[in-house]
Amino acid sequence: MPNQLEKIIKVAYKKWKSEHLKADSVHPDEETWACFLEGRLTQEENERIKTHLISCDSCAEVLVTQVRLKPQPVKGLPEELLERVKNLVGAEDKLSVVEIVIMLKEKALEILSTTGDVLVGQEFVPAPVLRSRQLKEFKDEVTILKDFKDIRVEVKIENKQAQAFDLIVFVKDKQTQRIIKDLRVTLLKDDLELESYLTTSDKVIFEHTLAGKYIVEISNIENKIASILLDIRK
Repeated sequence: MPNQLEKIIKVAYKKWKSEHLKADSVHPDEETWACFLEGRLTQEENERIKTHLISCDSCAEVLVTQVRLKPQPVKGLPEELLERVKNLVGAEDKLSVVEIVIMLKEKALEILSTTGDVLVGQEFVPAPVLRSRQLKEFKDEVTILKDFKDIRVEVKIENKQAQAFDLIVFVKDKQTQRIIKDLRVTLLKDDLELESYLTTSDKVIFEHTLAGKYIVEISNIENKIASILLDIRK
């Protein structure tokens, strides 16, 4: 009897899944994803998922994740879908990086370019708005903010004597604005690690840093969360 009941359940589930895959608005479940990626679906089911992927952002993002994890991307995808995945991957990479280019002057800091928001008074202003206001020079220090998936990164650059600067990094929860502890913040130059600290307090400080090109990586135990590309010029 249990075996017969199990067969009935399997038949009912297969029928239910087949009916739901006909609607482009229904997302594939985990089992269907696995079958699709391994090429075990029928041609009809395959085409339905491809059509769904072209119009569904959330499922396209699932495919992006699979493309990142698998050495070879899924074969047989239509050109439109491949282009969509490529664009999503590029956008995700861009979102995980904040670029900052600053001119280090004797009495001021000049922002040459940035992909983050800049603190002006009591508000953070997007870079395009900053350019439209023709604001680029900041006395003594400049603070730049960038939101990533789950975190908010604030970078403060303080001008010091002898053409050096202090780099201060705050990492917060994007929703609660609380400092996230036990993340690692690493300063690199020419692929060499200069300094590395855990966020055990409210901030990480790299003191008396000279002009040059740097990468600041923020990571947890498993992987890198965000990168800061920093170019400080004299």
